[in-house]
Amino acid sequence: MNASRTDRWVGIVTLGFCAAVLALTFRFDEVPVSLMQGLGAELFPRLVIVTMAVLAVMIVLGVGVSALAPPPPIPPMVWQTGAVTVAFMAAVELAGMWIACLAFLIGLGRLWGERSLLRLAASALALTGALYLLFVRVLGVTFQPGLLAGLWS
Repeated sequence: MNASRTDRWVGIVTLGFCAAVLALTFRFDEVPVSLMQGLGAELFPRLVIVTMAVLAVMIVLGVGVSALAPPPPIPPMVWQTGAVTVAFMAAVELAGMWIACLAFLIGLGRLWGERSLLRLAASALALTGALYLLFVRVLGVTFQPGLLAGLWS
């Protein structure tokens, strides 16, 4: 079977993404062998990226591609949710994980149609608190405070 032009572009863009992200994995700090558990911090992402690249090559070559009806257009809510998620990642760098998490959950809830700010705030505080307890208290993960925290101290 032959891949359509769109399929080939998807595969090519995916291969470019994989190459860029794979290059980033070589900037990871080396983990001493004595401390390494499982695949290690750099090997697992590389394994996922290589798997994605192999599947992208299969798309470009048309392996397993069958003729389908064109998919319906992506609803605007999907793009809006993606934009809010990208903004969340930037907010983590600026404000820190926990403030960004609260803002993300409240903002996404509003975007998805919840109008009760009290209900959103309560659920965002509960979920952020649960995440904090799990990651910080139980698993011992530390999060950077964010760039704006330096301005306050």
